Amino acid sequence: MISTVQQLRRRIRNRAEEALRPTVPERPPGPRGVDLVKLHLDFSRDQIGCLRSIAEKYGRVANFWLGGFNTYLITEPDLIEDVLLRKSSLFQKDKLTFELADVLGQGLLTSQDPVWKRQRKLISPALRRKQIAHYADKMVTRTEEMLDGWRDGEVRPLHREVMEATLRIVVDTLFDLEFEEDIDEVASSLDAVVEYFHEQGHTLWRFMPEPLPTPMRGKVAEAASRLDEVIYGLIDKRREDDTEGDDLLHHLLKAVDDEGNPMTNRQLRDEVLTMFLAGHETTALAIVYAWVQIGENPEVEQRFREEIEEVLGDRRAVVEDLEKLPYTRAVIEETLRLYPPAWILGREAREDVELGEYTIPAGSTVLLPQCLVHRDERYFQEPDEFRPERWLNGLADELPRFAYFPFGGGRRVCIGNYFAMMEAMLVVATMAQRVELRSAMTEELQVHPSITLRPKGSVDMRIRLRPPRS
Repeated sequence: MISTVQQLRRRIRNRAEEALRPTVPERPPGPRGVDLVKLHLDFSRDQIGCLRSIAEKYGRVANFWLGGFNTYLITEPDLIEDVLLRKSSLFQKDKLTFELADVLGQGLLTSQDPVWKRQRKLISPALRRKQIAHYADKMVTRTEEMLDGWRDGEVRPLHREVMEATLRIVVDTLFDLEFEEDIDEVASSLDAVVEYFHEQGHTLWRFMPEPLPTPMRGKVAEAASRLDEVIYGLIDKRREDDTEGDDLLHHLLKAVDDEGNPMTNRQLRDEVLTMFLAGHETTALAIVYAWVQIGENPEVEQRFREEIEEVLGDRRAVVEDLEKLPYTRAVIEETLRLYPPAWILGREAREDVELGEYTIPAGSTVLLPQCLVHRDERYFQEPDEFRPERWLNGLADELPRFAYFPFGGGRRVCIGNYFAMMEAMLVVATMAQRVELRSAMTEELQVHPSITLRPKGSVDMRIRLRPPRS
């Protein structure tokens, strides 16, 4: 009898304690069990399509295992703001981004506090708007040099052409030196780095243990060695030339931290290589995708060209023209919406984090896909249509903060965002003065998600030279 009373009291006490204990939110829905096998196969074939299917089926927060990581796919802007801004201190870059450090070192893309904070503070003055304005003339000049080699009626691989031009722009603005190296060799080395991390992050080759070979493991080591040789050589040459200049490397060589310490050669190398990769790749993609869309939308092209002719005529574009080209800016903004070069962001929870109604466990990977959020019909009418005019009526002020975030957000927002927008607008405007472009591709444009959102295959465009205005 006593035992029964005691058991009853214990049961009542346990239930009371359970009622007072904070409830642990359930895991978000997502593919489980055998569906995970299909998920990995689908993801290796079509990353964006796979993630879109998950979001459509399971909602704005989905949970699943991907590549050995406990993964949360988040497409709700308010929760994205939590990750990137309000609760950013509880997250760090994800493991796949950290793996970039094998080649990029501890540059702004891959480093964490306190290294990241120190480097950001040293680099920021060189990328302020007033400083970047000095680069406009070099951007226009390199574009004109590209166009000088084009002939009426010929077909050009636009992606490769623009990548070379933006790479030369990065060299001009980073080093202010004549680039004597083989530009094609440097470009192919950067390509090898991009393809290696696509293989590591987005294909089944990730599960091949080292040191067993994969298609890109040997190539990336050789590519990194070539890039080191080039970059260290340029750094040494700029050290020897003590001429004052507006180039970024000159400012980085002169910069010192709060204790009076300059960057080491290794730190300079890491930052320069990061900017080499990010500084030309993403802008080139925006320019290429903008021209593909311009060529496919006659009304857009007409309005775009009318603005260019009215503002510029035949004279060279200058930085002061940017504020006079609102439709050109809208063309770039709409391109970044449909084809964000940085198509997805990854973060890892440092500790258990409450996001909405769920708890994200420490060590989990959080994926924030611009490629999906930018096409959310809740925020963008006809979200798959190319409509630059949507940006001319205050849409940016009406959107949730992270319904559109092509440059990321929060304290780790892309430090080169103004540089990229200025370059894209100046290059596109300069091209519009001299050429018309029409697709010569045998198939519709398809994308290849890697570190960036690259096109699949060659983006072949037929050139029509425009006669000068009389």
